[in-house]
Amino acid sequence: MSSPKKWEWVTLDKLGTFHRGKQTHYPKNDRTLFEGGTIPFIETQDCKSSRLFIKDVRKFYNQKGLQQGRLFPKNTVCISNNGNVADSAILDSQSCLSCDVHGFNSFSGISDPFFIKYCFDFSKVKNTCISLAKSATTRLSLTTERLKIVEFPYPIYEIQQKIGSILSSRDLLIENNEMQNRGASSHKNGYF
Repeated sequence: MSSPKKWEWVTLDKLGTFHRGKQTHYPKNDRTLFEGGTIPFIETQDCKSSRLFIKDVRKFYNQKGLQQGRLFPKNTVCISNNGNVADSAILDSQSCLSCDVHGFNSFSGISDPFFIKYCFDFSKVKNTCISLAKSATTRLSLTTERLKIVEFPYPIYEIQQKIGSILSSRDLLIENNEMQNRGASSHKNGYF
């Protein structure tokens, strides 16, 4: 019996495209960008507080906010680039990202977004990102240039899909269980 082929390690640009979120208006938290907004606006805290998909969004852009931002598609992997460096989660709908979040989009048939998300949870990748974010600055900052040199495991696409599917199924069950527990807790509080 032959042993499985070793996985290559490649940089993220070989697996897809990535861009920082865009905010050109100052001040960035100007109320006129958000009043009546319906377009999810993702910040680093949204990545940190999400297990798999970003669901509990705190801010929403309106059309003025969208005009100075950048819209990222569903299944974009969101990666915090400062503060909670390399925390990641996946968009479950089109959203704009703050300039403190990178958005990664997989090349079709080359990389699986769920696998890539879980790579950021892998200690070797996470620690590399944190180490690079610390270099030469007093504040953690995982710039695009630094992210470009981080290497990621690269098994064949079918293996990526299988790993992503298994891990995301587990996380979806956990998220569902947590949601049911919150619902049961709120019902309990209503009775007492």
